[in-house]
Amino acid sequence: MTPEELWANHHPDRKLPGTETAEEGKCGARLRSTDLKELGIVRHCGNKAGKGTDHVGIGTCKFHLGSTKKHVQSAVRVEAEIELRTLSEKLGDGEPLGNPEIEAWELARKTKQWSLILESKMDELNDTLVTEDEAGIEHARALIEILERAWERYQSMLEFLLKHDLRKRVLELEEHQARLVGQAFMAIILSQDLKLSEAQVDIARNMFAGQMQKLGPALEPTWAAGIVMDAEVIE
Repeated sequence: MTPEELWANHHPDRKLPGTETAEEGKCGARLRSTDLKELGIVRHCGNKAGKGTDHVGIGTCKFHLGSTKKHVQSAVRVEAEIELRTLSEKLGDGEPLGNPEIEAWELARKTKQWSLILESKMDELNDTLVTEDEAGIEHARALIEILERAWERYQSMLEFLLKHDLRKRVLELEEHQARLVGQAFMAIILSQDLKLSEAQVDIARNMFAGQMQKLGPALEPTWAAGIVMDAEVIE
């Protein structure tokens, strides 16, 4: 005999409470009804998860201790896990890390940009240190604290850059890459397969140097400046 039939035989005028299993999105707590216990029937609460609590949609309902400290804390943890999982799915696979020197340099640039954004926001307030909204909440003071923290982080980044002489390392890295480009180009035009004459090699070399110089203003450092136009071939 099924639980439904057993219940109907003993309580024909009442609907079998709850659900057979703890369903997703429902409270799911095991019902403690005396009538169910006497019949040996196990049922679960079918209320919406968190019904009657401040964590609606997560955890047990208010009728099954959902508002107690323990259950509230548990619901907060679950909610945080869901939000983190959702955020992780949105972000997908992270961008691969580049050269550490370049990554640190970019982070410092973004830190400065964030500081400038906050300073601009302060300018919009016309140097007013404290403003209140309709609820009487002060906003400028919080902004000042955020700006001060941004300055501190920017200062820490500058100290890090100076300590490790990062600018020099970045320039050396870019110049090394530029030399590799030049060496690769020379390896091609000097290839015996092309059978270029000395005059043609000179023309190609001059054209390449001219094109690199045109790119110079858009590059830091100028890649052309670090290129040695010789016959060195990459092994």
